[in-house]
Amino acid sequence: MPDGNRRWAKRNGMDYFTAYKNGFDNLKRILDNIIDYGIYNASVYVLSYENCIKRSKEELNFLFELSKEGFSYIRQNKKLNENDIAVKVIGDTSITPEFVQNEIQKTEEETKNRKNGFLNLAYCYSGEWEINLLKKGETNLPSLNMKPIDLVIRTGGVRRISGFFPLLVSYAELYFTNMLWPDFNENELKKALKWFSLQQRNFGK
Repeated sequence: MPDGNRRWAKRNGMDYFTAYKNGFDNLKRILDNIIDYGIYNASVYVLSYENCIKRSKEELNFLFELSKEGFSYIRQNKKLNENDIAVKVIGDTSITPEFVQNEIQKTEEETKNRKNGFLNLAYCYSGEWEINLLKKGETNLPSLNMKPIDLVIRTGGVRRISGFFPLLVSYAELYFTNMLWPDFNENELKKALKWFSLQQRNFGK
């Protein structure tokens, strides 16, 4: 859960757009780190449903343009390709511009036959949105096709789940760091993974 871009901007006297771009560049680095560590199933909370409907028009326009660049990058990412990792976008993408939907469709289509792992991108997603689908009688919920989440890493100092795949985190270990997302680095990732390795997981037994 890469949180804290806007607070990072305020702390460093920068605009939100610079912070989002730095956050995106950092996500690219961290994804490569994760794959290097042999982790082939990962989920990233890119944008919440609330982000997609409540941010200013100017901010959303920038985020959608950045998303277009991001999906194009992910499609062509060498490590995702070499390690046979498929990409799945989960959320109410119908509320995004058509050019974003097209990029999402291309990304999923071009990676769908990869079998060694998944990169799940929560995009215009919220747990409440998915639970509402369940209440409406939808049986093929997006997260039902995902593996349970073992470890949640949230940056930015906030200690809550904020609707991050509630159907999958029942027995997840929760690692919270005060580090804002653009500052999150490989060393902090190593700390989180080491911390996780030391947890005694009994899954309710």
